[in-house]
Amino acid sequence: MFGLRNRSPRQRDSESSTTTTAVSRRRVLQGGAVTTVLTTAGCLGDTLTADDDAAGDDGSTDDGSSSDDDSTNAEGDDADSDEPAALEDELRPLIDDYLDAAAAEDTETIATLSHGSSPLHPGDWEEAGWEFQGDAYADVDGYEIERVAEDAAVEDVSDLEFVEFWFEDDGLAEAIGSEEIAIVEVASDDLEAEDLDVWVFVTEDEEWKVFFVGTEDETPADPTEAFEEPIEDEENDVVAKIDWEFDQDNLGEETEWARVHLTDSPGVDADTVRIESTIAGTEMEFYNDETGAASSTWAGATGTVELNPDGDQIVVTAIDGDDERVVHRQHYEP
Repeated sequence: MFGLRNRSPRQRDSESSTTTTAVSRRRVLQGGAVTTVLTTAGCLGDTLTADDDAAGDDGSTDDGSSSDDDSTNAEGDDADSDEPAALEDELRPLIDDYLDAAAAEDTETIATLSHGSSPLHPGDWEEAGWEFQGDAYADVDGYEIERVAEDAAVEDVSDLEFVEFWFEDDGLAEAIGSEEIAIVEVASDDLEAEDLDVWVFVTEDEEWKVFFVGTEDETPADPTEAFEEPIEDEENDVVAKIDWEFDQDNLGEETEWARVHLTDSPGVDADTVRIESTIAGTEMEFYNDETGAASSTWAGATGTVELNPDGDQIVVTAIDGDDERVVHRQHYEP
């Protein structure tokens, strides 16, 4: 479902099925006890710095000594307490393999690494016709693990941003059951918008599997403080209308939504049109595809975005090559 700008595999608009679409959840999980999606608070691996070049993969130098202080770990704890380090060593290869598979768009490997009840598992969303896009993972050269939270609880996961989008009511608890939960916080300069800085792992058949990946919730207490000046597409060059009251019965009772209708008659040159709700963090792109037998266009497409119930703003951007221009910005104030 995700690419480090988390790509959502879940298609919400059947009427958009003929348009080439990429949907993104910039933040999917937020870390309650930790700090966010699959985003909680953390880092996914080790990045070698210039001072580390002489160290081996296990942190040892040529003379057998450790490049880290032998007496304490990074948080000042006794180094003899090696259980967290052991779990970190167990989970790091899973992160590495997931990043590699995502960059290669290798959904078969992603499936083997993902928990069967995870929204990241390719099974369900491939059947629904979604195509995984791994561009956000392609340039991740390294990362550091900042924290490993063992024995995490379902409540810790439920506190993450957008978990309610994937799991309603008791769905999260049912998906995890009595399995073990670990949350890993990672950091990397290469993680796009730090969308993958928190990883949730859940055991399945006594093996750790990737369950969720995301970033901490940065939703402001007062969303209106993040609002920018409205912009109206007066000529309907891109946006035909925004429907705030369409039938939302199949989208869940706990969230608010808006449906954006793009014009049938574009008045601007644009290869791609991006629709986003900047507070809730839902983003989708519609783009022209003239390759192959079935060409498509963003004209006439509709996109449904989730809204923060306390206030949000919908932004529509027309993209033509390297040129990006906001053509419509409208506020949602409940």
